[in-house]
Amino acid sequence: MLKVTKALVTMALILACVATVDAAEKGAKKKKGNKQRTVQIQALKLPATIELSADQKEKVAALKKEYSPKFVALQKKNREILTPDQIKARRTAMKEAKDAGKKGKELREAVSSALKLSDEQSKQMKEVSGEIRKLNGEVRGKLQSVLTADQLAKIKKPAKGGKKKNKKKKNS
Repeated sequence: MLKVTKALVTMALILACVATVDAAEKGAKKKKGNKQRTVQIQALKLPATIELSADQKEKVAALKKEYSPKFVALQKKNREILTPDQIKARRTAMKEAKDAGKKGKELREAVSSALKLSDEQSKQMKEVSGEIRKLNGEVRGKLQSVLTADQLAKIKKPAKGGKKKNKKKKNS
């Protein structure tokens, strides 16, 4: 009877140790996973109305795999331009502007005014933004060779330089 009791107590201790180690490993994996951000390649954001064939899905996945490291590098470069205080200010301004219902140009203006960039930082940010636009254009070009004409017609065309089309104003 004593041997059976010892064996049961030993097994219980072993299971408790294993469970503790397993829980600690899962917690570490969750923390590590939260820090890794997935890169959203703007040119590869397809509307839900577009259904891809298996072959097209493979090709789009290959494009993501090819271009994701380039976009990660550019995002890192972009983050290195800003000071930690500016990063906090950007987050706060972004949240406040979104909560206020601002979108597009209004949102960008609110965030950029909160950043208070130096001339050098502005110059660097413009360079990185230009590189990102160039890379998005490259991805868009490759995506066009993957999609059919019908699928391409469903994709919104990106705005060119923020210029508005000539719209007639109604006088009231």
